[in-house]
Amino acid sequence: MSLFFSRGFSRSFSQNLPKSSRSAILALGFRRVVLVLAGVGLLTLSAKVQVPFYPVPMTLQTMALMVIGCFFARSLAWTSVLSYVLLGALGLPIFAKGGGMPYLLGPTGGYLLGFLPAMWLFARVRDSAMRSLMILFAGIGVIYACGVLWLGSVIGWDKPLLALGLFPFLLGDVAKVCVVWGMLWVERGRVGGLTRKW
Repeated sequence: MSLFFSRGFSRSFSQNLPKSSRSAILALGFRRVVLVLAGVGLLTLSAKVQVPFYPVPMTLQTMALMVIGCFFARSLAWTSVLSYVLLGALGLPIFAKGGGMPYLLGPTGGYLLGFLPAMWLFARVRDSAMRSLMILFAGIGVIYACGVLWLGSVIGWDKPLLALGLFPFLLGDVAKVCVVWGMLWVERGRVGGLTRKW
């Protein structure tokens, strides 16, 4: 009964909206879908640009995550990374070396799942320069904490986990944080404050 009422109400509400309002709502929905797909595409492309370390490749994904988190609206940023992880888990070859649940349960799965809480942080960048820098580094730290812990559970705690899953990537990720941080403040100076137009 309530479901029927809800559908009927939604249908009559949309029919009673002015045509211009309905068009605006449709345009907004289409724009959001396009931006989420763009976010998924950026994460996919950044995964394919890699240095083939073992067992965790070096990619540009952390930089892509920071860009999406800092410049997309918060809901779109989180939806983009969630869609990326889910589509990869369903089998689309959008991760660094493939896709599917076996891949997600492999050595790199913790890093991929760590994208989700990290995006929650990246999407909270503020106008304060030092606070923004701290948030970016905190997000990177969350990814590595999830990744190294997962890596240990997969390949064994007796392995040199930090040497395999952390140390080779630190210098590159410090550089990526600095680049994205610089992009933020170029944008801030251009528009007179950090805005999330997307």
